[in-house]
Amino acid sequence: MNEQEFQTKVLGGIESQAKETTLIKSSQEKILTDVSRLDSVTKQALEDLTKVKETSNGFALALAKLKNLLAQQSRSAFGNPIERFCADEQRANWLVACFKAAAKLPLNAVEKTAITGIDSGVGGAVTPQETANQIYDALLRYGQWNTLGVMPIGSRTQIVPLVSARPTAYWVAQGAQITEGAVTGTSVTLTIKEAAAWIPVANALLEDADASFAPYLMDLLLQAVAYRLDWACFAADGTNDTTDGAFTGIAVGGTAAGAAAGNVSVATLDYEDFVTAIATVDAAVLQRAAKWWIHPTVLAKIVKIKDGNGRPIFQNALEAPAPGAIGSILGYPVVVTGAMPSTDTVSKVVAVFGDPQGCAVGVRKQFALDQSSDFQFDYNRTAFRSVVRAGVVVKSATSFAMLTTAAS
Repeated sequence: MNEQEFQTKVLGGIESQAKETTLIKSSQEKILTDVSRLDSVTKQALEDLTKVKETSNGFALALAKLKNLLAQQSRSAFGNPIERFCADEQRANWLVACFKAAAKLPLNAVEKTAITGIDSGVGGAVTPQETANQIYDALLRYGQWNTLGVMPIGSRTQIVPLVSARPTAYWVAQGAQITEGAVTGTSVTLTIKEAAAWIPVANALLEDADASFAPYLMDLLLQAVAYRLDWACFAADGTNDTTDGAFTGIAVGGTAAGAAAGNVSVATLDYEDFVTAIATVDAAVLQRAAKWWIHPTVLAKIVKIKDGNGRPIFQNALEAPAPGAIGSILGYPVVVTGAMPSTDTVSKVVAVFGDPQGCAVGVRKQFALDQSSDFQFDYNRTAFRSVVRAGVVVKSATSFAMLTTAAS
């Protein structure tokens, strides 16, 4: 190839590349000029790309992480929850404003802003969501009644059948008469009663905290009613009063399974005592979804009990997973409930083992929540109320074993 041919070929390649570059540039310009016709997903992708570029490839993420770490350090700097809450000036202003509003004292501009978020004067005060997260109580949670045999009830009383024997089948010769069989058993009566709780609250307080305080009040009322139903299911002794409602719980209506002599407290119980409880119930219970029901403080002591090989009889949820259970004892799930007996002394029930279906929990009406500003109108208060219509009956005493500490 001579010099002239070489120059011609090089110039031709440059011209071709220039044409291709022009074509690409033209396509890009067309896309950008027609961006208004792109779908929303593509637009969002372009916007995200721009944001990443402007934040230097994740600067915003790093800044958010730093902010989160600083917040954690700020929270951990105060062991006292009140000091931790008030360390934030905005929250401190909110707290002062709530007290002043409840006392019907005038609020300054800063306090109004702390409550409403904006000093617009249009009302509708709202508690910031982060403030709602600061509401904390040191109370037990209730609602374990649903771990028993819950059934809907259509009337005030319900007859619950209790089958004690099924028909017997026999081998029959060809053409021979089949021996007659029958289902035998008895029945128990479940009576529905009403459990209710209510509280009055100053309207001024609700108006200044209606985003979080009112729902919290409702939760407290629900817990009050749930506790009463839990008590009826687990610890009620049959007394016809406002505490027991004439109901008998499984920690009273089951079959006693006494611990060995000398095992007078939870700490002195041993592996054999729990085996005794399992052996006390009907054999059919062991084929079903049997459970343990235990008070949290009692369970904390049970976890220290070991078998003859030095292994804890309690296995946590990681070692023995079970839906809705904190762990298991001898292979059966454990349900913790604050309504179970917790007295740790001689001759006391410390745990119940059995079949959930052995106790009927009839619910005539699900939990109802109501509020009214008419009652105590002259006090400028709103009344909150929770009600449940339900009943409890132990179908069979031998469906439950009450592990009881020794008398001496």
